Amino acid sequence: MEAAMATQRNELTQNDPPSPWHFDFSVIDDPTCLDDSYALRYEVYCKERHFLTPENYPTNLEIDPYDNHSIHVGGIDNNGVMIGTVRLVLPSAKGFPLFEHCDLFPEFRHLADKSAQMTTAEVSRLAISKSYRRRLNDGFYNIEYKGDCDAERHGEQRSRAHISDAGIHRRHKPEIIWGLYKAMYQASKLQGITHWFAAMEKPLLRLMRRCFHIDFTPIGPELDYYGPVVPYIIGMAEIEGALLHHRSDLSADFFNGLEPEFVPDILRK
Repeated sequence: MEAAMATQRNELTQNDPPSPWHFDFSVIDDPTCLDDSYALRYEVYCKERHFLTPENYPTNLEIDPYDNHSIHVGGIDNNGVMIGTVRLVLPSAKGFPLFEHCDLFPEFRHLADKSAQMTTAEVSRLAISKSYRRRLNDGFYNIEYKGDCDAERHGEQRSRAHISDAGIHRRHKPEIIWGLYKAMYQASKLQGITHWFAAMEKPLLRLMRRCFHIDFTPIGPELDYYGPVVPYIIGMAEIEGALLHHRSDLSADFFNGLEPEFVPDILRK
């Protein structure tokens, strides 16, 4: 493990380390790019998945009051086209959208108190362009696993009998999810955010577990909130630990670009 950590530290010190990804992911700070993000959300949430009524958005931009309290992240392809977007709703007097819809288990009800939310943000409005989900089995999150239904009914072990982790990584690279989450994580570190809330669908949760060993903690029951979702929480330290201990092949890329003071302690020793 120490040798692996040393290798990652060396990779983080390189000026221009090689990247396996094909897109550019970053915080959106340009009004035109922000409109592109809203337009992609409109295409996905209004026209494709029918979660929102298109007639309520005459400009073909899906915008709500939380956008003014959010960090917006986008992914751009080689032609400058927005291919994926997500927002990180920051703590404010407005609160978080999750708490307008989701109930909490008794042991997590304290999280609804704004005093407990000062270093927490909500992952929200994830959208991926349909043009990058063309393959038959891609699914909404740009990847789909054979055996997922069996995993739900019979446990993880049966699902693994259908397809190995190595096979998943070889045949499917959920680059868009990875890139968006990486940019969102690094923005969170700069903002002093220590935890994320998220209302997630089961396919996305399985993707995060299977590809990256990142596991979110459920804090409430499933409900219909833009589809069937469960409210979750996760800490930045949990994400860091999962990648460092289970996906050392990806962690150097994930932390590359962070200011030295924000790099996980284990990599700075």
